[in-house]
Amino acid sequence: MGSLRRIPGLLPAAVLLIGLVAVPAAAATPFKVLQMNLCNSGVAGCFEGGLAVDEAVAMIGRRVPDVVSVNEVCTSDLPRLTAATGANAAYRFAFARNRSTGSDYQCTAGRGAYGSAIIVKEGVAAGGNGLYANQDGGNEVRAWACVRGAVRGFVACTTHLSTTGSVALAQCKELVPATALSFDPTGSATTRHVVVGDLNLKYSPGSSVNAQNCVPSGWFRKGDGDVQHVIARTLTFVSTEEYGMSRTDHPAFVVNYTF
Repeated sequence: MGSLRRIPGLLPAAVLLIGLVAVPAAAATPFKVLQMNLCNSGVAGCFEGGLAVDEAVAMIGRRVPDVVSVNEVCTSDLPRLTAATGANAAYRFAFARNRSTGSDYQCTAGRGAYGSAIIVKEGVAAGGNGLYANQDGGNEVRAWACVRGAVRGFVACTTHLSTTGSVALAQCKELVPATALSFDPTGSATTRHVVVGDLNLKYSPGSSVNAQNCVPSGWFRKGDGDVQHVIARTLTFVSTEEYGMSRTDHPAFVVNYTF
């Protein structure tokens, strides 16, 4: 019987080939942002007796977002909206100021302060809120709120800007990028950011109040074709979705990314 003949150099070559096999990259993680304006102050004509909150809770349950931005809500709405987002979810509130009283703007019927909120499914490590330096002459002093995610460290902000286009654009430029970036303690160029809300600006090329004029280099914007937008950076865009809501005058707007 013939003996097994060893071929010089064969084993090292095989080992070398094994070493060259590519390791599959980690799968991209879906990251979903949901924006809603619930018109729930009790003052505007679109108010539906609080039923918009019920509709929003159901929308959150169906869409399962990582980040929820809600405008024109009351502080008393937030426990339900936050619970719907997830067991670990937390929020930060952007308190609109009443120019006449100098205190927080209030919803009707004792439902608490009025403003916007940013809710994060994974919880919040830190956050803040404030008022814009630029304001119009109306009674509502506009505000913003930002948070840093407790697990992945992304930054998410919400706002509801002035109905005067030039003021809204100035407010938007206050928030993006400087204020939003200030909530990332690492200062890393790879930190994910989303700025979400009813900007009261539309995508209108050639206009001095084009929403796109608020988007700095390195960021990108997705909108609902009207006034709701998400301005983001360091995320990969996948798609947008829009869902009609019967208890408010704005649709629910979803932007899907990968993280």
